[in-house]
Amino acid sequence: MSNREKYFGIVPPLMTPLLDHDRLDRVSYRKMVDNVIDAGVHGIFPMASSGESVHNAYHVWKEANQLAVEAADGRVPVYCGAIAPSTAQVIENMRYLESIGAKAAVATPPFYTSNLLQSEIIRHFEAILERTNINLCIYNMPGLTGGIDIAPATIAELACHERVVMYKDSCPNLDHHLRTLKMLEDKDISVLCGGEELCCTSMLFGSQGNISGLAVSFPRLFVEAYNAAMAGDLKRTVELQYKILELKNINHAGPSDFSMMKYALVSVGIGTETNCYHTEPATPAQKAEVDRIAEKFKEYQ
Repeated sequence: MSNREKYFGIVPPLMTPLLDHDRLDRVSYRKMVDNVIDAGVHGIFPMASSGESVHNAYHVWKEANQLAVEAADGRVPVYCGAIAPSTAQVIENMRYLESIGAKAAVATPPFYTSNLLQSEIIRHFEAILERTNINLCIYNMPGLTGGIDIAPATIAELACHERVVMYKDSCPNLDHHLRTLKMLEDKDISVLCGGEELCCTSMLFGSQGNISGLAVSFPRLFVEAYNAAMAGDLKRTVELQYKILELKNINHAGPSDFSMMKYALVSVGIGTETNCYHTEPATPAQKAEVDRIAEKFKEYQ
């Protein structure tokens, strides 16, 4: 079975419900996992960017990843976030994930650096692969890694490694994304587009699925979009892409994507709005706007 047959579909990046800044809300976390799985998603991604992965206390990071593996209980694949600024830290994170029975981890290029070379991106992932044992999903997220973008030729080279099984491309540039899909069409690697903007477009052009932050609160919308795209129903897929873009207005309701997405989960009845220490909290007006949008998309929760 190829990686594209194993790793596919809608994979919500999980929020991290907190009771306070340093304490995981375990009850809400399990409820969130059960809700998205019951809605028909194909995998889950704990400690993702939208889960405030590098902003939480390390013990919260560890607990959330472990709880995701336990709560999923083999029902869907779990892609555990190992995101960290340096190669050494990613290796340490992945070794912890191995110890709790995780089967796959997600990592970005190194960040908090300037003028990162494509050759250094290759060195980073090669070092990780040499020193760990579980499968790796490479994550291109230039918006949160200092503008560093993985070139299509770079991921094509890394895709030759047998344990590089999936690529999450969150570059919002359509030209870049399509060139990447073309470069990888003969590689044994699954490609999932990150973000809402190119969700359906990407799947119609051959990607295997999508990883969008709002899928954790409105999973049925994204599952329906995936099913329409896979069935080749162009009209319905386009309709759903525009719905997803309208839903994306949740992120634009305030200055912090983290606060807006966290409150969107609260708006559908899961967790609390407590963010990490530095994140600007949502105002009453911003909450009201998120509630308004959430009510409009109630059928997709």
